[in-house]
Amino acid sequence: MAASHRELDAVPTEIFISYRRKDSERVVPLVHALRDGGVSAWLDQSEIDEFAPITDAIRKGLSESKALLAWYSADYPKSRPCQMELTAAFLAAQREGDPRRRVLVVNPEGTPTHIEPIELRDAQYAGAPADAAGCAALARRIKAHIATLAGPLGAILPIVPPSQYGLKLAGASRFVGRLPELWRIHSALLGGESAIISGTSATGLAQVSGLGGIGKSLLAEEYALRFGAAYPGGIFWLRAFGNDPTRAPGSTEAREAVRVEQVSVVATALGIEIKGLEPPQVEALLGAKLSQQGKPFLWIVDDLGSGWGEAVRAWLAPSPLGKTLVTTRSREYGSIGIALPLGVLTPEEAFELLCARRKPVGPEEEAAARGIAEDLGYHALAVDVAGAALAAQVGLVSFARFRTNLADPAEDELELAVELADMLPSGHENSVATTLLRSVRSLPEEGQDFLRLASLLAVAPIPPALVAATFQRLDDVEESAAPRRAARAFAAVERASLAERADGDARLVHTLVSRTVRFHDAAPERTAALQGAVVASLAEALAEVADIRSHARLAAEVQHARPLCENALVDADSAKLAAWIARHDFERGLYAAARDLREQVLAAHRRLLGDEHPDTLRGMNNLGETLRAQGDLAGARDLQERVLAAHRRLLGEEHRDTLTSMNNLAETLRAQGDLAAARDLQERVLAAHRDLLGEEHPDTLTSMNNLAATFSSQGDLAGARDLQERVLAAHRRLLGEEHPDTLRGMNNLAATL
Repeated sequence: MAASHRELDAVPTEIFISYRRKDSERVVPLVHALRDGGVSAWLDQSEIDEFAPITDAIRKGLSESKALLAWYSADYPKSRPCQMELTAAFLAAQREGDPRRRVLVVNPEGTPTHIEPIELRDAQYAGAPADAAGCAALARRIKAHIATLAGPLGAILPIVPPSQYGLKLAGASRFVGRLPELWRIHSALLGGESAIISGTSATGLAQVSGLGGIGKSLLAEEYALRFGAAYPGGIFWLRAFGNDPTRAPGSTEAREAVRVEQVSVVATALGIEIKGLEPPQVEALLGAKLSQQGKPFLWIVDDLGSGWGEAVRAWLAPSPLGKTLVTTRSREYGSIGIALPLGVLTPEEAFELLCARRKPVGPEEEAAARGIAEDLGYHALAVDVAGAALAAQVGLVSFARFRTNLADPAEDELELAVELADMLPSGHENSVATTLLRSVRSLPEEGQDFLRLASLLAVAPIPPALVAATFQRLDDVEESAAPRRAARAFAAVERASLAERADGDARLVHTLVSRTVRFHDAAPERTAALQGAVVASLAEALAEVADIRSHARLAAEVQHARPLCENALVDADSAKLAAWIARHDFERGLYAAARDLREQVLAAHRRLLGDEHPDTLRGMNNLGETLRAQGDLAGARDLQERVLAAHRRLLGEEHRDTLTSMNNLAETLRAQGDLAAARDLQERVLAAHRDLLGEEHPDTLTSMNNLAATFSSQGDLAGARDLQERVLAAHRRLLGEEHPDTLRGMNNLAATL
């Protein structure tokens, strides 16, 4: 009679049985023997998708059990749920000491070479019982061993998923193999605290390096999912965007801005108030916060590019409690941490991945399938894309015909193979290029449009709303039609394994796919139209970046806007987008990056609009503000005086833009120590704002606050206090007690007091 864990609700569980469903006939007799001997065993006989995570019910059963028994057949390593069960138990037991006390193995095979980690391969594992007597004998041994254990696994280390920051971990839907590599990562990060792989000492830093598309990021994500219980302090995922050599590398300032931006988002997610803080201060507070929590955490840096030098250390975990896992193509950082080169899939893993959606029928098709995997160099992305193409052609193209097609690439496919030569297994570039190009060109038009769009953006998850907004602008369709077109595009690229879901509903396109589209675009005019549409969509979406509270919500849009600002700013929309990114960086204190962009924006406006166009003058003013923030007061004053003169001549003394430029110049004069000149300008600005806007308009209150700062610098503390008290009272009444402007006014008054 089949056993069910539902029979055990009233009995505390002593052992959790982890096994493949195909091994049920051999496992169930042992479970009966355990129960007959008085051992309560948790056995789940429901069907679980082999690529699904473990369920809450299984997690609960495992947490309440004293030990786990793995029926470690040759197929056991191929089951993701089984491996996650085993790993969770191993991690809990590892915290106690020797994990073999709580993780028991029954090996029905003739050799132990398939068992991971290797510490479970020693003589303590049991062979599979051949009959009822053997089951009873093994059950007695297990019962005696369990009697030596105190408390359940969950009491040692709670078997719960840790909090996630930066990327919502989902795991690849067809992740295969890589079991030894997963345990090697764990050993490199935590082996010194409790040895897992013999002879390895941990450094707390591991680097997974290898070819493009070989699966480094997926391996890191799978490690975080399976081994997450070892990191109760959380899993933090940062993207370094280093893996696309087809684009000119961004400036040092721009690359550093990307890093600082993500660190700031993490700090905000942890409840740290970052407004007004310099990046080093934010990182110091983040490190202190993580240290105070007292829990180990995993810090993943995905796709670290070359050329960082010693500055690469800034990417590492900000607290000693953190373990850093890096993925990179570069081999130049071998002096820090443990290097873990990642090779291609094994032949069996590649065959399994290729046939995950379409099984070969008969020995001839199986032989052809194995040949396809070999032709593709066992390269993970290429094999997955080929598998999707085969699944889409069931009944139309045999495995053998598909392999023949791979051997006959067209001229442009050979050209792509040359372009990919430094990223793919040597000798297999042609087949990989053929696979990628044919899969891309088999897509419907909306799918190809999505990939063209992805080729323009960062290698990061693309929000569906951005795709829909771009499609609507591109074809000038009704607002309701664009999301449907985006949905069809997503379905097409996912079916072809050319994109994956990431961060909820966002889609991630691998850099090899983007590169293929970029180099071999059959409709460059369509791509140019897409670029114009997405630039306009992003410029509209980023109009809120002046408020730093919007930055976490707009992080994806900022990431995708940066590549569009790296080349020449050719029109007003691209200049506007660059201006918003510059404002974003300025608000975060990234003044070098902001200055670089603002110089480009000013040059574009002068070229496109002339020296005295309002946008040109605005760009000159913004650059002046950046120079002042950097301490270049003379440079800032020169620009601001020119802007003020132009505004006075073109707009008059009391126009709002004139008053703004007058106020900005006054701030620079005050910073230079020319307090009398600063006060004169500020008093004139305040008087004009009162006359034009009223006593409690935000601009009036801002100019009042600025004048108070100059009073304070002159030693007129009573005058400063009077103005600041009036500003604070107005903010409290108009905005509430906890609005940032109210809090800022409170802080200014406190400084004067």
